[in-house]
Amino acid sequence: MARSRRGILAALAGLGLAACGVERIAQDRTALRAAGRIGVVTPAVADAPSAPTDLWLSVPFGHIGRFVDAALKAERDRLLAWALVSAGYDAAARWSEHLTAALLAAGSQPLPVPVGRFGLDLLAAYPAAEVDAYLDTVVPEYGFSAGTPEGPFIPFGVVMMRVALPDGRVVLQDQLVMNAFRPFGGERIGGPGEPRFATAELFPYDFMRAAEGVDAALAALARQVVARLR
Repeated sequence: MARSRRGILAALAGLGLAACGVERIAQDRTALRAAGRIGVVTPAVADAPSAPTDLWLSVPFGHIGRFVDAALKAERDRLLAWALVSAGYDAAARWSEHLTAALLAAGSQPLPVPVGRFGLDLLAAYPAAEVDAYLDTVVPEYGFSAGTPEGPFIPFGVVMMRVALPDGRVVLQDQLVMNAFRPFGGERIGGPGEPRFATAELFPYDFMRAAEGVDAALAALARQVVARLR
């Protein structure tokens, strides 16, 4: 019971996690084109997946509706997390791999910049490194989303990104939101429509497919991040 209550409270807290987004700073294309060596700051990735739906369904029911939404979301999140654990899927590791692959494919030279992360926020400063620019990414949510709790669910993800020069000047900052039905801050973009799950209850029964969907969303997000560096 205590674990269930914690899950509901966490879901309530997460309902607006990425809704506000980050302050958008438009591209400085001249600075970005000159950045060949990209310092890839250790990313921050949410510990567990998320399965949000359109929250406006709860509006007519006020606070009671929000608690019902939170309880349903906590259960969907639990089922998806179980599926990813069963598949042995490591979202943080895969995000780093996808980001590096996308940078290499774009002709950039990605260089790791190790930092300690203690939350899901962009960092205020970056350690000295022999790079032309730093790429800081935060993935606060990833998983599957749907328009209603009944589904169908498709892969989705959210990434906050910042590109900063060694002198501290920020030349790009934005939030990208892929395949999201509920209100989010940032730029909404399309993403993979498959695999598709009719209901969240099916996540554990086809856990490898669930992991493939999450991976497809993260790979597409990484490519979109890198596309904005040019």
